[in-house]
Amino acid sequence: MKSSTFFRALLLGSLLTAGAVAVPFGALNVTPRGPQNLNLETGVTEFPQGGTATDSKAGLTLSAARMQLKAGEQLSAQNATLKFRGGGTLSAAQATYNVKAQTVTATGSIRYSDARFRNLTAGTVRMSLGSGFITATGGVKAENPALSAPTVVFDPHTVQALVMGPAQLSQGTLKTGMTPGGKLLVLFSGPRISRVTSKVDAGTLARFTPYLP
Repeated sequence: MKSSTFFRALLLGSLLTAGAVAVPFGALNVTPRGPQNLNLETGVTEFPQGGTATDSKAGLTLSAARMQLKAGEQLSAQNATLKFRGGGTLSAAQATYNVKAQTVTATGSIRYSDARFRNLTAGTVRMSLGSGFITATGGVKAENPALSAPTVVFDPHTVQALVMGPAQLSQGTLKTGMTPGGKLLVLFSGPRISRVTSKVDAGTLARFTPYLP
């Protein structure tokens, strides 16, 4: 084998670092649990033993059992736990962080909790770190408030959630629902629901529309 070919083959599966030292990858600082393997053809760095990635500007900390990173573009993670600046915590079998768009998409065994929702599960959760909007879709359920709906979108700035029907929602003495095609606007005061209305004005709907599936 020619020396240049041997060198290239070696680098494609190279062991770059083995210590638990934070390494900068553009906006991300990554602390691996074990080795890093860089594929020069794809530009993807594999972290087979996982680690922790932090984007302090976006307010994201991600820990995972395994990760793949294309610097400046995308971080993929398996068996991941994510913590967000607003206090939310998300665990999922698969999570992808689009570094440029600052969006997180999570699927599989999802569990999300924050000051308003406890143990929310869904098929998919998407979060826009820039706006803070959270979209949960696919058999959305939560323990508190007790919730069942196909789609829920939460706006942390107005502390409002748009719940798409068919839906069931209850907390304390509050019990309400919505038929297919309907919408509920849920307003929170602290961790509790303060008001629910099925009358969603055009301006409010326009605010949520970019985050609807």
